[in-house]
Amino acid sequence: MGHLTYNTRLVFDDQKDHQKLLDVLSAYTEAFNECSKIKFNSVKENSIVLLHSKFYKQYRISNPALPSILVVQAEQECLSSYRGIKPNKHKISKPIERNHGKQSVRLNKCSYSYKQEAKIFSIVSLEKRVKCKLHLFPKLEELLLKYKFADPLLFTRENQVWMALTFNVPEVPLVSTLALGVDLGIRNYAATSEGNLYKDNKFNERKRRLRHNKDILKSKKNNSHSARYKLKALKHKERNQNKNFCHHLVNKILKDTPADTIVLENLKSLKVKKHKYQNKNRVSQVPFFLIRTILTYKAALLNKQVITVCPSYTSQIDHRTGLKDGIRQGCRYIGKDGFIQHADINAAMNIANRSKHPVSQAFGLTYGQAVVNQPIVRKSETPQGYRTSFLASPAVLTVDY
Repeated sequence: MGHLTYNTRLVFDDQKDHQKLLDVLSAYTEAFNECSKIKFNSVKENSIVLLHSKFYKQYRISNPALPSILVVQAEQECLSSYRGIKPNKHKISKPIERNHGKQSVRLNKCSYSYKQEAKIFSIVSLEKRVKCKLHLFPKLEELLLKYKFADPLLFTRENQVWMALTFNVPEVPLVSTLALGVDLGIRNYAATSEGNLYKDNKFNERKRRLRHNKDILKSKKNNSHSARYKLKALKHKERNQNKNFCHHLVNKILKDTPADTIVLENLKSLKVKKHKYQNKNRVSQVPFFLIRTILTYKAALLNKQVITVCPSYTSQIDHRTGLKDGIRQGCRYIGKDGFIQHADINAAMNIANRSKHPVSQAFGLTYGQAVVNQPIVRKSETPQGYRTSFLASPAVLTVDY
């Protein structure tokens, strides 16, 4: 079962209903903060029974307008926040607080109702229930007709009330099992077994400029409040640019391939340092897990699947022989017989081979490589015994957005 989240703005017939939802979100935030103070000062154990006995009755007497279902939900969410502190090794010196500028609440079956035909939501408030509609887009209308959504998330954005709908997308059995190997990297963000490289020099330039500005603000000389504020803004900007680029990269990969199985490497421990002096700066800049996450849920919408394989020696093995009998020199992989191919595409072919499915490769190409003009290679630069004519330049595709 896959999941897809769609955010949309709520539309109200009466502006007073809009203010009522803002008030209930603000009251829920206050309830969470008050419950957090009691949990931090009085309840040391992570027990919902003890927290409920100390908080619920007292808060209901002082704040009778907030529905009881939301008070109980504030208790559960508060306890869940404290339960995540110990395994994540966080240390806190004061109660956890929710920001009033980013208010949100997860609705459940008791706090809202939905009429499918009229597409009208009825949501609890501090008075009577508020009726509202969704700001519909063609894609959202299609999702509402096809799939069911789970409990929605109500949140605020620029003093407007929004709703996040998470749809349950069932997995459809695949008809064929053609596999596309994708090798994720640093310079070339993705290389496929079909002979395509995906890169964007302008994006790399903007990223280098951002990281250079971050290094300047991190220096000891710039330890002022304004420097820390600007550093935080640059971190958010870099995160948003990476996320935007990953979406366009995934869209391009899915659009260019007829394969229905996308094969990736399991790079879970790639960024873990073997010792404290090991430099992982370049690898840490590439959002491998984000690419995999976005690719997984977008492939499910196209009736495709994403699987992972072991990444061991994919860059050192010749995909034609399956042996470590070649040499990698920069972006080239030189086989034992002197045949030269692109190293990243050779790795993508090895990744696809490990899926045990037929490999999706470019039609009519020798060993899955792209045919280009013969480059000019000086004799002094040519390794002895190797062929000077090689097929080393695949189709390079720029991710435009």
